[in-house]
Amino acid sequence: MNMAKFRLLNALFKPKRGIEESGIGLVGTRSSTRSKDIDDEPQNIQLQQKYDNAYLNFPLVAAAIDIQCEQAIQNFWFEGPNAEKLNRWADKVNLGDFFYKICKCLLKNGNAWVEYPKGERYFQKILDPRWMVVYRKRTGEILGHGQITEGGHRVLWGTTGKKEIDARFQKRRKLNEIVHFKFNALNSDKYGTSLIHSILPMLGIKDRIESDLKIIVRRYAAPIIHAQVGDEMHPPSPEDVDTVEADLKDIYADTEYVTSYLIKLNTLDFKSKGIDVGPILKHIDNQIIAGLQTPAILLGRGEGTDRAIAEVQLRSFGRHIKSIQRTIKIQFEDKVIVGQGLGGPNDKLIWDVAEERELVESIDIIRGLKKDGIITAQKANSLLPPKFREKLPSEPLPTGQTGRAPWQQDQYQYQRGPDKIKDNPTDPMKVRKERTVEDSAK
Repeated sequence: MNMAKFRLLNALFKPKRGIEESGIGLVGTRSSTRSKDIDDEPQNIQLQQKYDNAYLNFPLVAAAIDIQCEQAIQNFWFEGPNAEKLNRWADKVNLGDFFYKICKCLLKNGNAWVEYPKGERYFQKILDPRWMVVYRKRTGEILGHGQITEGGHRVLWGTTGKKEIDARFQKRRKLNEIVHFKFNALNSDKYGTSLIHSILPMLGIKDRIESDLKIIVRRYAAPIIHAQVGDEMHPPSPEDVDTVEADLKDIYADTEYVTSYLIKLNTLDFKSKGIDVGPILKHIDNQIIAGLQTPAILLGRGEGTDRAIAEVQLRSFGRHIKSIQRTIKIQFEDKVIVGQGLGGPNDKLIWDVAEERELVESIDIIRGLKKDGIITAQKANSLLPPKFREKLPSEPLPTGQTGRAPWQQDQYQYQRGPDKIKDNPTDPMKVRKERTVEDSAK
């Protein structure tokens, strides 16, 4: 009975997380793990290396990921009971740079693991996502995270579910000392999905075409010359043919030949025999840009794009950026703020706007709500970013008291004048219109 009470109290006072991977239903696993009780499927190392290669060797991929991270990781602050403590902690650990690195790992590799050693309050280390393995039950409950490199089993956070496998690891740590961030996890997958994954086939085709272009350029940059040696009356000897062939191999752009009438040099036309790869490469680039979810105009590919179309693309891109911010925000609040004991469920991470015009529009909306009396000045002030907030009375002023000097009240009434005149039956425009009608009747 005492044990039952202890479990009940522990369940009541244990910090709740918004993301909990457990339950009684079975999660999706690969065919090789269907007969097992533990899902210990590792990541595809070759696939992870392809992601890294795509980012390092294709400018379109690197530019798209960098732009998205630069747009998503804006200024931020915390709100809630522990906001002041969290803001001080963020300054000490350089949290802005941490978010930028996490964003790149998520977009490039689909996953990011961060180590939080016990007792090190101001220490967080991003691990190489290629060597990490997640161990979980068939129901989705996470058992542990392991780091397995080419040198062997290094560190295990938690457990693998099997003692004989746990003993292979060189070091052991608690499960709550590591945090796993996932991006675009499909269904109930235990690993995230890279932004690059859908464009890997197109990148392979683009790489092969551009490799062939090197040969084409080297072969056709200078015209192909056909040399005819001798004629029917003067057949050439093998030595004559070899001599002319040796001379043509060393041809340069400024080489001039002087020959007898028995040698004729002709330039071969290759344009009608080749294929124009321009449209093919353009189609492939369009597919890559679509997969990377970045407007072409931001990648320097917006030639001929209509202004209205570009505006629609930028607004859609803004919503995509917000989804990335939301992914980082939710997982950071649940797994770091609550999971690492830095705060509680009511402490929230707030991102600043990604675009200046979005900030202007937001402030205009708040100003309009305040002007129309829908919200109070205190509420409008709380909706603004911290750098724009002002010190206001905690309670609204009584009716009839505006808190302004008399000359300010007169000026305010003068500014409100056009709205009153518009609804006034003695509007000069209406009077002028009536007189015009009377004049016309006379």
